[in-house]
Amino acid sequence: MNERKIGIGISYLNIVLHAIVGFLYVPLLLHYIGKSEYGIYQLIGSLIAYFSIMDFGLTAAVIRFYTRYKALNDRQGMENVLALSLYGYGAVSVLVLLIGGICYFALEGIFSYAMTAAEIIETKRLFLLLLVNVVITLAGMVFRAVINANERFLFLKGLETIQLVLQPILVVLVLQKYPSAFSVAMVQTGINVFLIISRVYYCFRTLHVTIRFHDWDKELIHDFKRLALSVFAVTLIDQVFFKTNQVILGIVSGTSAVAVYSISSLIYMNYMALSTAISGVYLPHITAMITKKSSMKEVSDLFIQIGRWQYYLLALVATGFIIFGKQFIAWWAGSGFEDAYWITLLIIIPFTIDLIQNIGLSVLQAMNKYDFRARVYFGVGIFNLCLAIPLAMRYGGIGCAFATGLAMFLGNGLVMNWFYSTQIGLDIKRFWQQIARITVAVMGCLIIGYVMNGVIDDDSIGVFVCKIGIYVLLYAIILHFIAMTDIEKGKIQKIFRGIR
Repeated sequence: MNERKIGIGISYLNIVLHAIVGFLYVPLLLHYIGKSEYGIYQLIGSLIAYFSIMDFGLTAAVIRFYTRYKALNDRQGMENVLALSLYGYGAVSVLVLLIGGICYFALEGIFSYAMTAAEIIETKRLFLLLLVNVVITLAGMVFRAVINANERFLFLKGLETIQLVLQPILVVLVLQKYPSAFSVAMVQTGINVFLIISRVYYCFRTLHVTIRFHDWDKELIHDFKRLALSVFAVTLIDQVFFKTNQVILGIVSGTSAVAVYSISSLIYMNYMALSTAISGVYLPHITAMITKKSSMKEVSDLFIQIGRWQYYLLALVATGFIIFGKQFIAWWAGSGFEDAYWITLLIIIPFTIDLIQNIGLSVLQAMNKYDFRARVYFGVGIFNLCLAIPLAMRYGGIGCAFATGLAMFLGNGLVMNWFYSTQIGLDIKRFWQQIARITVAVMGCLIIGYVMNGVIDDDSIGVFVCKIGIYVLLYAIILHFIAMTDIEKGKIQKIFRGIR
């Protein structure tokens, strides 16, 4: 089994662990630190997310150009890319500290309307610690990119598994003596330092990486900068979609509204991870395909093949949430979080279009045409922001989610599909024909599951879990016999034979 398959397998293991830990973790955090502190934790997490993406796309650019030179067996080019990227990361770290310092002194003025004096003090302490955490992370990002480019996913994803298991255990132990959001952030920072040291050691000890500056290659710097800034722009607008709504709610509604929205955020971020588990390991492979001038039919076949697998999984989760989501949120988060159901649906349904096509993003990066995605995202991000503010003031979190869902459908759905088809050459028509055939079977499952859930009117946890199990089995059987191709059935059988 190659490292790519191992990476996908561990990624899904990590998703399951992340979901289990997250769904157990949130009630524990609410128990130890309370709804107000949890709201502060999520609010500052949303703010600090802007700083965490301020690598200005350097990581994606390192993977792309390092993989390109690796495919061409150009050792000098590989060394030069890493040296140039280190200069870039150093400059970015300084910039983050400067902007972070300005924001730190502005926090009191921003949140004085919706927070108490004690909440503002805690907010400032937490912000400062997480800002330091971001700078530490940026210092080690080049080494993570190198491991990714070398497709050493067993080590890379294995470290993430250790983090997922170790972090909540340490957090719960610390919270028993020091129950605060600041304690949670301290544990996160400590584990982050451990991960970075491990990646640095692996790069030099196992991969024998050499970082050496050779020259200021103007063509490389131009292409590097173009891709990096395009990825950064898209990542920045991603924060508008996924984090800014919580900041808006914190300003106009207070920490309780942020806590409700964060419950939904946890669900749809796990939903997104189900898709990126596959696509996240394919950038080096697709870059090698483009570098070696593979035909667009080969690239389209890969795009459709992976999109189908992503849709099988995402459609199961989306329809399952439509059927069982209200009961799940009531059981998991408790009363006062009912709006999280509608917030989640308003986001994940249009978001699915983008998620089943995110191999296309790797194609754009490999071809260095990601700047179009950046321009589209900028436009729909501004649209989302302008619509979310008035809707948040009138309808709260549901208004924010409606604005985000609509922006996603317009930008990630309509515009990007046009670009993939007409400018890149991907076979989008064949892609949607195949997705439509799968959707017929998915809708049949949804109707049957919805009726079943209504007929079995029992809200006990045991019955609830059994209903979900029955639906998953029903979905698998129907999709297997109606939607899957013979090749896909063969791959499923191969997996089960391997397990036995």
